[in-house]
Amino acid sequence: MDLREIVELAQTGIVGFLIVILGTIRIPKLDLNFWSWLARSLGRAINKEEIEQLKKLTRDFEEHLRIEEKEKIRQARQRILRFNDEILFGKRHSKEHFDEILEDIDTYEKFCEGNPDYKNNKAMLAIRTIKEVYEECTKTHDFLIYENKKR
Repeated sequence: MDLREIVELAQTGIVGFLIVILGTIRIPKLDLNFWSWLARSLGRAINKEEIEQLKKLTRDFEEHLRIEEKEKIRQARQRILRFNDEILFGKRHSKEHFDEILEDIDTYEKFCEGNPDYKNNKAMLAIRTIKEVYEECTKTHDFLIYENKKR
C-alpha cells in the first residue's frame, strides 16, 4: 500500500465518520437530523410526479369549492329576490318562510363582506324590504298562519 492509497482510505474514513456523526447529532431547538433530512429529500425526489399531481388535484378541488360557493350564493340571492317580489305583489308568508329567507340573507351578507369585489347591489334593496316587512309582521303578529278549519 502506498501513501496515496492510505490518504484515500483516510479521506473516505473521515467522510464516513462525518456522516455518522452528522446522523447522531440532534439539535433540539432546531430539530435538525441528517437522516430525516436525507430521507425527506429522497422521498421528494422519488415521489416528485405524485406530489405535483397531488398539488394539481388540490388546486382543482379548491377551485371547485369556490365555484360551488358562488353558485350557492347566486341561488340564495335568487331566492331573496323572488321572496321580495312575492312581498311586493302582496303575497303573505309564514314565520317559518321568513326564517328560511333570513338564513339566506345571513349567508349572502357574510359572503359579500368577505368578498368586497362581488357585486352586491342587486339584492340590497330587496333585503332591506324583507327585513322591514319581517319587523312589521313581528310587531303586529301578522304572519301567515295556517288555520285548521273543520269541514
